[in-house]
Amino acid sequence: MKKLFAFSLLLLVFVSSAAGQNWFKGTLDDAFTEAKKEGKMVLVDFFSPG
Repeated sequence: MKKLFAFSLLLLVFVSSAAGQNWFKGTLDDAFTEAKKEGKMVLVDFFSPG
């Protein structure tokens, strides 16, 4: 029962934090410029069907 509760709590935290993401829409160069200005890192996510 404790494992189910812990899993449910973890899932709730994960879903609520994922919904709060503000994804940058623009070019890669613009993303690096904005990240440097804000002192943040850039996460590049891509998909390659294969």
